[in-house]
Amino acid sequence: MRKLIIDTRIRSFAADYKTKLQNQCPDVVSDLEDLSKFVSSNNTFKDTTVVKDYIDAIISAYPTLLTQEPKDWDLKKYNDILKRESGLLKKKVLYSIDSNGKKHFSELYKRIVFCMRYTDAREILGPIHQDMGMKSCVYCNAATTLTGLDGDVFYQMDHYLPKSEYPFLCTCFYNLQPSCSICNGHKLTQSSDFGLYVNAEQGKEVNPFLFVPQVIDVGGMGDHNCVNIDFTGKYKMPTVESKEHDSVFHIKSLYYGHRDKVKDLYDKSYKLNDSYIQATHDSYGINPTRQDVLAFMENFPTEEERIHDKPFTKLKQDTMKQLKDKGLV
Repeated sequence: MRKLIIDTRIRSFAADYKTKLQNQCPDVVSDLEDLSKFVSSNNTFKDTTVVKDYIDAIISAYPTLLTQEPKDWDLKKYNDILKRESGLLKKKVLYSIDSNGKKHFSELYKRIVFCMRYTDAREILGPIHQDMGMKSCVYCNAATTLTGLDGDVFYQMDHYLPKSEYPFLCTCFYNLQPSCSICNGHKLTQSSDFGLYVNAEQGKEVNPFLFVPQVIDVGGMGDHNCVNIDFTGKYKMPTVESKEHDSVFHIKSLYYGHRDKVKDLYDKSYKLNDSYIQATHDSYGINPTRQDVLAFMENFPTEEERIHDKPFTKLKQDTMKQLKDKGLV
């Protein structure tokens, strides 16, 4: 839900990913060359050189494509080639004949993705995402995105630009976004303009959304009830971006089922007294402020840039802001 400005730190992770992928998959270019020759020679196209020209464009840019930043994506170059043969990428092509004479067919983009080693890229990028602190879905911030002991990736890597239309970016570091299966499923049928990575010079708002819980005090004794959670732009007003994000990923509906997290924060804030704050400071070295002790109790980071560290951090941070605005922390 919060975008990342591409800086020296992010670029270092991208460079590490590129090095590891190239070391593990040294045959990408040769495999693309073989694919180009076989498909061009064994299939019929209106434009006889279109497959070669498209794959050659990928080869000429590889491995730069692995760490090419969004501002440098030359989409027009590839799209201009595709205009010469309608439906080229999704056309089923003969891509191999095995030793038994059996013919194998697949959509062209899937063979390009295979040659570019997306499966290997996913396994390599998983642990890197963990080192970056990317442990929750970038779209909903409600589901975990974790990597296991042996590098097993227990989440889906969504392509910001779909690999079926832009296969040359299928293993680009900046085109792969940690996603839960539900949000990734939503994106299969609806488009989203939420790109995780942005360049500072683009001037984009990195934290464009805000949760606004609607809370009532039941009986005036500090027993709170969260009746709804609005999802808006950062200034508490719906925006085109917030409406689109909610429409695609059903954020308001999803978070309605997690109103208890808001209630817990409100109730704990009400019950938090000076003695507990001081004891927590003495025992754990936590800053002796209501905000810091409350965040410690709820186990979430208070730094805005760390909302990806844990699920529901965005909701908890925004609820904390609301408590502060009301003078309750």
